[in-house]
Amino acid sequence: MTVRSLLQEAIFGKKMPAYTREASLAGALTSGFYEVSQAMNTTAGDMQSSLDLIASAATSILRVERVAILLKSPGEEELDLRASAGIPRGRQFEKYRREIHDSIFSPVLASGEGMIVSETRIGLNSKLLRLLRRLDVKGFLAAPIRDPSGVVGVLCAASPLDRRNLAETDLKLLSVMANFAGVAIENANLVARLHRKAKKLTAIFQISRALNEERDPAVLFELIIDRATDLLGAPSGSMILIERPSGVLRIQAERGLGPEVKEEVLLRIGEGVTGWVAKEGKPALLTDVTSDFRYVEANTNVQSELAVPIKWGDEVVGVLNVDHYSRYAFTEEDQELLTAFANVAAVALKNAKVLDGEEGR
Repeated sequence: MTVRSLLQEAIFGKKMPAYTREASLAGALTSGFYEVSQAMNTTAGDMQSSLDLIASAATSILRVERVAILLKSPGEEELDLRASAGIPRGRQFEKYRREIHDSIFSPVLASGEGMIVSETRIGLNSKLLRLLRRLDVKGFLAAPIRDPSGVVGVLCAASPLDRRNLAETDLKLLSVMANFAGVAIENANLVARLHRKAKKLTAIFQISRALNEERDPAVLFELIIDRATDLLGAPSGSMILIERPSGVLRIQAERGLGPEVKEEVLLRIGEGVTGWVAKEGKPALLTDVTSDFRYVEANTNVQSELAVPIKWGDEVVGVLNVDHYSRYAFTEEDQELLTAFANVAAVALKNAKVLDGEEGR
């Protein structure tokens, strides 16, 4: 079977005259795939428009009443409804949200395979059939949306306009649309990451001048943690130096933790997250502090933490630590940026003679 015949059968079935199928196919595909091409070229700032366009195009190409795009959210089990066409975001979906997730979305996410649910299919689960009837759905398709990291969501379509029985050809066509959605999402995410990185790197270059002009260690410590928390959007953080030869990690400046933390939290190399970073000379990214044995609580609101070593040459001389009150707040991109900032801070500390044994030791 050719791609052309696959699309013809998926959209129009086999009963239409050949000349009618040809004309209708050309119109539907031209319109639908034009919308998809527009969506795939949309920049990061217009992600919602990308998803809306793909959902709209899918209804035209598949000739169905309803289409929805649902994506994963960090730390959440259930999918988030991100775009739809022909289906409201309101009560009906919310009422059966958990049941839909468990019966349809969860198996698709776990297997990475598409699903067809139709009353005419042999062996249809009766529980699933009752769910479709409550949702007033006449046939249902679901296909996984992927990006380089794996399955990130589901594209689903329901109720063919011509009341046809859904078949494998319909699922294949929906899977093509799901692949388009994955590409559009990845393109937008890539543009967003590059934009954020460029913006933050520019900020680092600007900050480096201010840091390297400061020679008062006390002021420099405050400036470093101020700039670090601003750069990462972190509500709290600390700038730490390692005292030699005791190996104590002493907080020189903090934000959002309270001044008493300087005396109350005195970890040694190897203790806690910052102590681990000081010992290993490697960054530590905690998306959920409650699941990491290294975490030592200094603020009950903290749920995410990112700590990077401050190095001069091969020696770890301190740790730069930022916290957030939400889980999954920091990314590997943030880790790279904070590491770059820590390198700038190390030069500033050296210029202020903090690393020459005159201060902070």
